[in-house]
Amino acid sequence: MVNEEQVVVRFASLDDLPQIAYVARITWDATYNQTISLENRRDFLERSYKAENLQDAINAAGHWFYVAEIAGQIVGFGHFLKRYHPVQARAELVRLYVLPEYQNAQIGHTLLKTGFSDLARAGIEQCFVSVQSSNYSARRFYERHGFKFRDSHGQFLGTQIITLAEYFRPISEADI
Repeated sequence: MVNEEQVVVRFASLDDLPQIAYVARITWDATYNQTISLENRRDFLERSYKAENLQDAINAAGHWFYVAEIAGQIVGFGHFLKRYHPVQARAELVRLYVLPEYQNAQIGHTLLKTGFSDLARAGIEQCFVSVQSSNYSARRFYERHGFKFRDSHGQFLGTQIITLAEYFRPISEADI
């Protein structure tokens, strides 16, 4: 079991991008191997986790991109992105992945807690996340962390249509 003190959450750097891509690949294969075809998983990961496609999110305004480390090894990451809304400061959790062997060890919790705190300091009022509807463990995880179901919608992922459940959570000074 991992103690919360063993987990170091910090902002991601350009040097972390290969390890981030590794965590994404392992986690996607473990999570979506029954619901998303191998071809669509590979195409998505190749496109989404190329270093040149992620580097703009590192240390950029309106991005909060974190890695979680244990003993210097990246075991998870989370990425929040500020979203435009005309009257409310909003963000979206666009990525949150933890290696399968480290899931249920408070790493996702620690990434969320860090992100929520920084969002609150930035004046963000609401955070959204979308998760594959059939990913019940992720849905329970987000619900345990204060997210409320809002809506579901279909989205193309390669040659498939997947159904996503959208959740939202208020962000407040209590998150600091």
